[in-house]
Amino acid sequence: MLQEAIDVFHTMLQREGDHLITDAYIPKDGEYRLIMMNTDQWEMKDPINITFNKKTGEVEVSDPESYALVQELDYKSKLLEMNKSMDPKKKIHCNNYLSLAVKKETIRSGILTDDIIHRYFDVFRNPMGKYEKKSASKALYQVTEERLGVPDIHLIDKIEQFVLSHDIWEGMDLDKKNYAKVFFIYPDELKTKELYAKENERYLFPNIYNRNDFNMERNGEIVGLPNDNITLNDNKPYLRNKTRKNEIPHLLSQEDALLRKKFFDYLFGQASQKKYHIYVDTMNQDIKAYTNREHPQNLSSGYYLRIIMEKTGAEICDADVIIHYDTKLDHPFYLKNFSEIPEDVIKKSKLPYGAAVDDKWELFSMINSVFFDGKLLGSMFCDASDIRINDPYLKRAVLKCRDIFIQWFWKGEDIKISKIMDDIFLLLIQNSIVNDNIFAAQRQINLRWSLLEYLSDPKLGVHMGDIRNQLRKHINTSGNKDWNFVNDEEYCYAVGQGVSYLLSLSKANLKSKACINPFLSTKNTNVLHRHLENLFKKYDYCIDHNAYGGRVTQLFSQLTEYKPKEIKTAFIVAGFNAPCLVYEKRKKETKKED
Repeated sequence: MLQEAIDVFHTMLQREGDHLITDAYIPKDGEYRLIMMNTDQWEMKDPINITFNKKTGEVEVSDPESYALVQELDYKSKLLEMNKSMDPKKKIHCNNYLSLAVKKETIRSGILTDDIIHRYFDVFRNPMGKYEKKSASKALYQVTEERLGVPDIHLIDKIEQFVLSHDIWEGMDLDKKNYAKVFFIYPDELKTKELYAKENERYLFPNIYNRNDFNMERNGEIVGLPNDNITLNDNKPYLRNKTRKNEIPHLLSQEDALLRKKFFDYLFGQASQKKYHIYVDTMNQDIKAYTNREHPQNLSSGYYLRIIMEKTGAEICDADVIIHYDTKLDHPFYLKNFSEIPEDVIKKSKLPYGAAVDDKWELFSMINSVFFDGKLLGSMFCDASDIRINDPYLKRAVLKCRDIFIQWFWKGEDIKISKIMDDIFLLLIQNSIVNDNIFAAQRQINLRWSLLEYLSDPKLGVHMGDIRNQLRKHINTSGNKDWNFVNDEEYCYAVGQGVSYLLSLSKANLKSKACINPFLSTKNTNVLHRHLENLFKKYDYCIDHNAYGGRVTQLFSQLTEYKPKEIKTAFIVAGFNAPCLVYEKRKKETKKED
């Protein structure tokens, strides 16, 4: 999968050039100076302030016209890691003689001496001296020098002399805790870029591998373990392939290792812009990156990569195959009013009741708003310890279902979504009831049942309406006629209605809905009957058994007699949150009032 993604990236790189990487690259905060190497006299340009605004996600530059050049030069001058520094003292953080990058504190405190600068340039005069102590590193540099030629000693001497004889940090605010960087350039920008690219390769090829001790020769070329996405050392023997003659798990040529390095540099640039979702389009040979709040485009075939920013760079933390990802739903979704919320309230609602919803992200927005109080999206991709949700039930729900939502909305697979309907959504509905937020519970019930209808049973909505109509018919039966619940669903719905009616009789100023909790937590019929009897006895003193056409008697005479095969909590919840049928006016009564 990784190689296929790199192949697509390679095609894009051939098409667009290194700008594919450098345009997304964000230099570190600091002051940058360009020194123009004119034929007659060298000229120091004014410092360019570059700061990344973490709040806005924008790069603030004092000289926007020079920013693109600085981006490219800085990218081609950066070290792979501090352990592969060219400066023996590790004070100058650059990979070539054309640039100097130093922490301002190092300059301010006097640590950066002329001797350190001289030794730094000495390394570039004789690069073989740096690598000759290890045969594997020496072999790599020999191949590199054969390809690129020897360094320009005369230019190195001139740059060193200029650095030592001029105050190249002049005009920079050295009191700030960021970087001071200097780049030597030619009047010809193309010539400058070509030279920086050449010297960047001179540094990269001998240092591109994780550890040169692992290198070997294969078919006349040197291959080794790449330094990106894997770290192999003596402390990680489990990464070695012990069943092979060569234990190193992955060996690449220098060109392939460099291409992989560029791919991860590209990912680093995307992660720097908070674009953590990478979609590799193998059909159109293209890669798109999105932030957590951006909606991906349609994708016929390819791969999904989710990346995070680590200290060493971008890291792939999730990967999957994508087949026919579409932002449109397979068929329209309809949000229905199963809880029978009053029509005047429905009309004022921002939720699209009754309207056809075909956009996947509009549905996600509804789920986020109704079930998670708008806190789901911000908690989808962070560590559990970083989730800022005070409600323990809501936090638990987010942790249990976010991977399933990622699978559905970011990867296009909804096969697991129905599994969380009872486990998660029902828990959140119960939590709303316990917290006396009945309106929220009603909205959640509507969305849950609508989702069930969309995902599985197309007749589910009709089924729920039949249950309520059947119960209405039963409790309005005349006293001399026998009847029984048609099924467990009607019985459980009636339990919710019965509890709702009894709690309505409470004369307490604050009527807590938490009394429903015992009915939702039991799966034993005898225990359920006992809870009903206890609650009925509590309010028996104020029940008028002949009121409302004898509906109360009809309802409760059957509740303790019927023994369900299965207690279905979802129907108890639905019955509890729906308008109580006991109080429902008969059609004849309504006509008389009219």
